[in-house]
Formats: sequence, structure tokens, C-alpha cells
Amino acid sequence: MIGENRKLTESRIAEIARRHFADYDAHRPGLIFADAAFTLTLAEAFEVQRQVAALRAARGEAVAGYKIGCVSEAVQQQLGLRQPAFGHLFATELYRSGAALDAAAFDALAIEGEFAVRINVDLSVTSVFPVIELHNNVFRRAVPTSQELIANNALHAGVVLPSREIPCPDAAELIRQTLSIFLNGELLGTATGGAIPGGPLSSLAKVAGHLASAGGTLQPGQIVLTG
Repeated sequence: MIGENRKLTESRIAEIARRHFADYDAHRPGLIFADAAFTLTLAEAFEVQRQVAALRAARGEAVAGYKIGCVSEAVQQQLGLRQPAFGHLFATELYRSGAALDAAAFDALAIEGEFAVRINVDLSVTSVFPVIELHNNVFRRAVPTSQELIANNALHAGVVLPSREIPCPDAAELIRQTLSIFLNGELLGTATGGAIPGGPLSSLAKVAGHLASAGGTLQPGQIVLTG
């Protein structure tokens, strides 16, 4: 049993990461959280996510960018967070518009419309574009926790990219940009960039700050999902 106030050893975190890695490959992410006695601190959950990302990179899956989620205070409070959630994107899970996806390759597949930005060589934004983020929309606990969300890479399972990307408008125009999601011609929802607290560029700055706190940085060509 793992108590909430008990600090895990490095070897135990590595063991958890390897199990997470295997469960994700089996399209059954986060099975370890089905054990009600299993707990992680938020810092440990981020370390599990980082180590799983390292395992994926070691087998040739390039990190294609990052995502930010839970950007609203209401959602953060719901999950006991004091900051947004962050996750990794992988080149093996980038799809172009028109791609056919196999639902069996996901666990409770869900979608979310997002504004994404691409990073330029000088780490400015070169383009902004709508994407469909793919989720493994599953929590093993009866009550979702921030630790499960973070350890499971913020539920991220892939991105459907548009056929073209557009040059980045100025911040004011970006906030006014509209994003709509349709399913078989039926409008499911519409929002603007202003629905993101501070706008998409504020989310980008938070992702950069999160990476910097762990000694990392955004790389040219990478994509950031802004929430």
C-alpha cells in the first residue's frame, strides 16, 4: 500500500512509469489507478509522465510539442489543481485532416477542439491553426484526481492537424478567432480564442514556464495546444 504522505523511491517511480508505458501501448492507460490504495503526489505524477515520455522517446517517438489543459479555475478546483495540467505530444500521434482513425486504438475516445500554435526558429509563433485533440477519456477512480490526470499525460492521445496552417495574427486578432466543432454536419459547440484565460499566447507562455521549471525549453517546429 502507498500512503499519501509517503515519498516514493526513484526505483518505484520508474517501475510505475514502465507499467504506465505498457498499459498505454495496450490501449488501457492508467490501470494502476484502479487500485484504491494507490496514490501519488502531484510532483510524482509529473515525474511519471516525464519518465513515460522518455521511454517513448527512447524507442524513437519524437516529442512533437506540448499541451496545456484545465486552464479555467473552475476545472482546476474540481480536480484539486493550483495550476493548469500539462502533457506531451508525440510525432507518432499526429494525423492530417481526412485521416481514418481506428477507435479500437483508443480507450473511450473523445475529441476536443483546440487552438494550436507552431514554434518558429526564434521561439516566436510562426502559425496558429485549429486542431482536434484526441483523448483517452477514462479515469479509473470513481472520483477523478489531478494525479491520475497528470500521470496519464493529461488524457492526451493524439492530434488531428488541418490541411494548412495560417500565419499567426496579432494577439488581439487571435483572441477574436472562432473555433467550431461539427459532428456529421451538426454543430456541437463554438468558442473564441478569448475563452482561454489571457488568450492562446498566455497559454503558450505558461507551457514555456512549465518546461523551464524542469530545465527544458520549446523547440523550433514544435506544436503547442493552448487549451
